[in-house]
Amino acid sequence: MTDAHAVIEQHIEAFNNRTPDKEPWASDAELVAPGGTFTGRDGVLAFLSVFQQAFSDGKLIVNTSVTDGANASVEGVFEGLHDGPLESPSGPVEATGKRISFRWSATYVVNGSELLSEHLYFDQLDFLTQLGVLSG
Repeated sequence: MTDAHAVIEQHIEAFNNRTPDKEPWASDAELVAPGGTFTGRDGVLAFLSVFQQAFSDGKLIVNTSVTDGANASVEGVFEGLHDGPLESPSGPVEATGKRISFRWSATYVVNGSELLSEHLYFDQLDFLTQLGVLSG
């Protein structure tokens, strides 16, 4: 049995390296994030790809993590240069050329070597203000 920490590390590495085939998401995975719930492996990977396309050098950096059996909680920072369109419910936000850095937190549920669930939290106001979409 793989531990939750190793599965989450695999996810972070696959996200940062843009290798979706190495993502440990289960076929029936669920990701709950600001703006919606994404279900199934393909739905989760589609949500993640929005950030990868908008921030070609975007990286998830883990600062702390705590695991308890199949459950884990992680805090970190997302950093990247906004050099591609960011798809949003209101339409695309064209590349601003701005470097952003915002804090995120997530809770995960793992089953063996698969990632079943992520509940992602980040400050949308901070994120959109850094992009220049909102004035702060």
